[in-house]
Amino acid sequence: MTLDLWALVATLGLAMVQVGMQSIATLRQLGPGWVLSPRDETKAVTGLSGRIVRAHHNLLDIFPQFAAALFVVHMAGVNGQYTIIGAWLFFVARVIYVPAYIFGPTGLRPLCWTAGQMAILVILWDIVR
Repeated sequence: MTLDLWALVATLGLAMVQVGMQSIATLRQLGPGWVLSPRDETKAVTGLSGRIVRAHHNLLDIFPQFAAALFVVHMAGVNGQYTIIGAWLFFVARVIYVPAYIFGPTGLRPLCWTAGQMAILVILWDIVR
């Protein structure tokens, strides 16, 4: 398996860790009664728990673009050095994004988000070069 696909696998692992974090945060804030219910009544977590949930949702929003970029580059048969750099840059940016969103100072989270977006462009650079 190529190094860029290992970054995809690592990002899947990150998503699994984040879903676990959000599940625990939601359980702690809203309690087992709501978590185990059919959730007919909508409730939102707030504060630290809410930031954990939003950080995970943000990964889910951008992950399809990351996976699609890797797919396109591989299907075109042009995956190379930029694909690897971009894939690992995306992963690292998303790893840093989690604590930046939860605990970080104002402005750090958008920088991490931008780095992840730029990483997708780096992956796609192998197509146009």
